[in-house]
Amino acid sequence: MEIKFIRALNSELGDALHFFKLASQSLAKKKVSQWSYWVDPPEEKISWVIEGFDNGEFYFVYDSDGNKIAMFRLLKKDTLYWDEKGIEKNTRYIHSLVVVPSYSGQGIGKAVMLKIIDLLKQDKIEKLRLDCDGSNPRLCRYYEDYGFVKVGEKSTKYAVNNLYEMILS
Repeated sequence: MEIKFIRALNSELGDALHFFKLASQSLAKKKVSQWSYWVDPPEEKISWVIEGFDNGEFYFVYDSDGNKIAMFRLLKKDTLYWDEKGIEKNTRYIHSLVVVPSYSGQGIGKAVMLKIIDLLKQDKIEKLRLDCDGSNPRLCRYYEDYGFVKVGEKSTKYAVNNLYEMILS
């Protein structure tokens, strides 16, 4: 599948919040409690998204027909989940990979992940890190299948997150 990443504009903040809500509702239908707060997000979550938009960290994913089918956030540092390790040079952090539910099951998440990994390797980035809700074993396996290795856990107000890392170089 041909996909294109385009940095999100501040005017698209509503689209991102809508994507989060759709993902939350889709997970709820599958009896997965993860991200339930996105149905009616608390101010701190909205602020986190606004910060990402202000920093130019959110990207929308478009298919070859120009449809907005997914999004993700790519950060140069992440002390929220990774504490002092979250400022390591030559490392990137991926968050909020969301595929619009109507496009689910078409390999879009995989295409996005593989393209991100490829682009980071081209840029000589050494590590890619992410966190995911440790109570979702299917999602944890999904990332482990890419070669991510669990290197820790981080408890937050919303979940116990597994911390994953992939060496790219």
